[in-house]
Formats: sequence, structure tokens, C-alpha cells
Amino acid sequence: MRPGSLSLDAFLARRAADRRLARLTHDMTLPEARGLEFGPGDNPVPLPAGVQVAYVDHALDASAGLPGAAPIDHAWAGSGSLAAIVGPEPYDVAIAAQVAQYVPNLLGWLKGIHGVLRAGGVLNLSLPDKRFMFDAARPVSTLAELVEADLVGLTRPSPRQVFAHASEARAVAPAQIWAGEDPAAAPRLAGGTALAHAHAEASAALAENRYVPCHCWVFTPEAFLDLVAGATRLGLFPFVLNRIGATEVGGFEFYVSMRRDGEEEPGALRRLQEGAIDHLGRVLAQQRRTATLLAGG
Repeated sequence: MRPGSLSLDAFLARRAADRRLARLTHDMTLPEARGLEFGPGDNPVPLPAGVQVAYVDHALDASAGLPGAAPIDHAWAGSGSLAAIVGPEPYDVAIAAQVAQYVPNLLGWLKGIHGVLRAGGVLNLSLPDKRFMFDAARPVSTLAELVEADLVGLTRPSPRQVFAHASEARAVAPAQIWAGEDPAAAPRLAGGTALAHAHAEASAALAENRYVPCHCWVFTPEAFLDLVAGATRLGLFPFVLNRIGATEVGGFEFYVSMRRDGEEEPGALRRLQEGAIDHLGRVLAQQRRTATLLAGG
């Protein structure tokens, strides 16, 4: 565990001016807290000194060769117990900025994080909205894919996940899409040999049992909420959602906050989960209607 780099006053001032930081630290207890950040790379979330944080990634050398990368304290691939890795003392907050799409077993990852948070503890995510980045030509992920990855207990991206990412990634930037370019018409990132390249990548990853970083999951805010709803009905999603917001104009990511609720009775917990999903579905629908009206104006 290491302390944050900012004074409390400096953190609060920065959070007031930075909507992304505010969303990634939503409901974080202050002035002190215990936290986990997943996949910090060379851009860990700035936190106040009273917040003790440990960094988790799929391997201790996940950021090897990246100048200025945060040191990884714990290696965890996202399947199995996270508590066995980070210890039994509960955490107040977990943060994952642009990480969840890389996790091979998303349900296992979420269940592991839920297991190390205290009651009332929160997980805050930023996720790419596939409509406004290189995943734009890919279909959204399905509940069947989510369940398969959990049943198999994936610890590395599957051949299908590697192939889908490598074959369909498009050479297009968010600004181009917001300017009106059709991302489906953009060339594949790997060019004319994208299919052959994708097949070779997937084949090699399987043969060598090798971890290949790729977007295993593809979302929009609505699609993510639908996946959560389906997983909740199956009893596979442990959290209660706090917030989910539409992608802002000009951006490519959306934010989700969820909590480990103190309610433990299964029926009561399910009602809380379903009530939150219904409410946030209405919020997203209203945001979509407002955006349509503004665009028409």
C-alpha cells in the first residue's frame, strides 16, 4: 500500500475541476480510505495522501517498458479469489479506468472485486463507448459470451476475443467520428491483411498459452446496462449500480459506479439491484432524448 500523491485540499480542488477524476473517485471516503486501482499503467488516478492504494494488474510486469509506470503490487488475472491475493482486510474503493474491456472473464473479475470491498464500498469504472472509437464496427458483447468466459474461468483472452479485436479494430479516432465520418467505412487498423493477422495472433496466443492484450468486451452504456440486467437475473452480478452516464459529446468513454451493498438477504438484494437497473435505464433514455433534441436544435 502506498499513500496518494496530493494533499487533501489539492485533491479536492483538482476533483472539482476535473469531471473524470470526480467520477472515478465517486463515493470514496475521505480523508482516509483503503483503495485498489486496476491497470494504472503510467497514468494512475491522483489521490490524496490519506488514501492508501495498491495497484493490481494481470501480471507484475504488465507495464514493463512503459516509462513512468506505477509499480504493480499484486498480479491477478480476474478469475478466482482476489482476497487470496490482496489479503482479507476490506477495501473502501476500487478504481479501474479503461481496464474492464481487457479483462478476459469480466464476471469473475467483478465478483473478485466485490469480495474484497467492505459493505458500502464502491467500484468506479470508465469504459470505452464502442460507437466513438476503434471498436465502432464490432457488435456489442452478449450475455452468452459473458457467461462462457465465467464458466471456463478465462485467465487470458480467448482465441475468439483476440481474433475479434485484431480483425475488426478500425483506424479511426473519436474526433473523426464526432465530425461525421462513418467508422464502419474506416480501414481496418491492420490493413488489408487484418483477417490473416488476426488468425495468426489468435493461433499463436493459443499455442503458446500467451497473454495478448485486446478488447475482450465491447460496450455502449445501454449495452452494458443490458448485460448487467441479464447477469443479475442469473445471480451472477453481485453489485448494486449507483450511476451510469451517457458518453459526453466529443468523448469516447462512459462511467459506471457500483457498490457492495450491505443487504445480504438474496431476495431483498435482488430487488435493490433491479430497482437500480430500472432507474438507470430511464436515466439513460432521458439523456438520449435530450441529446437528440439538442442535436436537432
